[in-house]
Amino acid sequence: MKAVWGIILSALLVPGAMAQTMDQLRYRQAYDAVRANDMARFQTLRSQLNHYPLLPYLDYYRLAFRPGGAEYGEVTRFIKEHADTPQSNRLERSYLIHLAQSNQWSQFLRLYPDVPNSTELRCMHYEARYHTGHREEGLREAGKLWLSGESRPDACDSLFSLWQGAGLRTQEAVWSRMMLAFEGGNSNLVNHLTNQLGAGLKGSGTLMASLLSQPAKVMNPVYFSQERHSRQLLLQGLVRYANSEPDRVLGALASYRSRFAFSAQELKPVEYAIARRYLLDRSPAQRAWVDGQVRAQPELVELRARLAIWEEDWRGLEGWIKQLPQARQKEDRWRYWQARALEVQGQQKPAKALYIETAGLRGFYGFMAAQRSGVPYRLKNEPQVRAPDWRSAAGRWPFLARVKELLAMNEIAAARSEWIHNMDRNSVAQRIEFGHVALNQGWHELAILASIRAEAWDALDLRFPLPLQRTFSQMARERVMDTSLLYAISRQESALYPLAQSPVGARGLMQLMPATAKETAGKLGVPYRDPQQLFDPMMNIRLGSAYLKRLLDVYDGNRILAAAAYNAGPGRVKRWRDAHTDKPMDVWIESIPYQETRNYVQNVLSFDLIYRHRLKQPLRFMSERELRHQY
Repeated sequence: MKAVWGIILSALLVPGAMAQTMDQLRYRQAYDAVRANDMARFQTLRSQLNHYPLLPYLDYYRLAFRPGGAEYGEVTRFIKEHADTPQSNRLERSYLIHLAQSNQWSQFLRLYPDVPNSTELRCMHYEARYHTGHREEGLREAGKLWLSGESRPDACDSLFSLWQGAGLRTQEAVWSRMMLAFEGGNSNLVNHLTNQLGAGLKGSGTLMASLLSQPAKVMNPVYFSQERHSRQLLLQGLVRYANSEPDRVLGALASYRSRFAFSAQELKPVEYAIARRYLLDRSPAQRAWVDGQVRAQPELVELRARLAIWEEDWRGLEGWIKQLPQARQKEDRWRYWQARALEVQGQQKPAKALYIETAGLRGFYGFMAAQRSGVPYRLKNEPQVRAPDWRSAAGRWPFLARVKELLAMNEIAAARSEWIHNMDRNSVAQRIEFGHVALNQGWHELAILASIRAEAWDALDLRFPLPLQRTFSQMARERVMDTSLLYAISRQESALYPLAQSPVGARGLMQLMPATAKETAGKLGVPYRDPQQLFDPMMNIRLGSAYLKRLLDVYDGNRILAAAAYNAGPGRVKRWRDAHTDKPMDVWIESIPYQETRNYVQNVLSFDLIYRHRLKQPLRFMSERELRHQY
């Protein structure tokens, strides 16, 4: 039951203190009653909520709190009748777990005959198949699920026990899984599996575990032999070590090739890892050797082209771009850089033609191409869809009324769950229509979600709404910065979702870390007591705009450096700048070591231009100072 309760509790909507209407009060009381198993009171309260939008939630709780007491027919009827609620999926999942835990395998397959997506439910599915006359299939698929470099859910244990009991967990299978875990650096799993090895492989397993903590041991050939498993471990150990010490691995490669009689094919992954590390480090060492490894390997060709950009080797860049796959060459990034290489080499006419062609693609490279060629920025907005009035829309799509009620109760996460569930089960055209309904209701973050789910990249009104315009404008005036930049940072950081929280703890619209918020609040003299305050849009924008202004001041108003520091931290930006000087603006951005930060800076600059367009401000992608500055 532990797993079932985990699903239920993660899905619960417990109305908070903001619930003020009579229906909201009754809803809360009904929730308390069903949780206390006071079914008489629950039914009395439920009967007074027959037209309440969130009534399906109460019926879900009634069934989900006690899956063992729910009739199969009740569960399937709810799933069918309320398929437009996320609760239908949640109830289906929790009831499947209940059926598996109670060994009702035929009912499990009856409820969900298809193979589930989640690993946990797939294990249950194949255990059900095993127990209902499909033993061989169940065991075969169990082996596939077990063979992973990651730990598997506890729910898979009983299936794996059947598989092991059939004598299928061989020493070779254990070794294969250990190699996957070793490749992924999963030391806990390697140590766990080492205990399952027999005497013949125990030594190699122990060596594998030690290589994870002491990777340099791979450079001592005495630890390895010609035995097949030892050779496999040596090769993968060299791949891992090459990621930090390419010089040492390359220097030892010839002797290893001779001593262990490795074939050229066997050494390819090692050579790939060495070349990749050299390219990522922008190392001039072994350049001829590296260039020989690069050819016909798309990832390495792209890294080599990026290195040519960094070194401003424009003639070489042309050649590397031509070695990219055709589809990659047509991307706006590589069109721009091809034009840039032509321009620098004095081929102005073909360069301008390619710039103009690239400027037809909206985005960072399209905007850069437009600025360089002097053509207008591509800011075409998809014609706005005429959304139905609220009464018609809510009557046609009941989930809209649930979203509205959830938002009224400040249950924003639950409202987003409803929204996403219904985006994914409707057509693209309807998703766009839902987006405009959201926009009309002032649900800006939901409008953005609709545009993303519909891939409606030209629907600028949906993708780049203007919520809290007075607050953003006021903070921009106080900080003496552009409103468009504040919007751009917030749009990139949180998609304008006030309750956004990152895995590392950044919170709110502008994704402030609590420590940064506390420091900034102290400098401003703003009362700040708890990180939960960062979910308040007003507080978040006040502190976030102040921190951004501080970064802009540090970098003399340069948005490129300020955006990079906002994402990666000022310390990293200082290290990147200290490592070199005098790089052109576009070369510096393209060469930001972290892909996340590189994309972040490009998006913020692009979003800034789009928001200038939305705010009817003069359009300027890069200022002359930003464009001419040497980075």
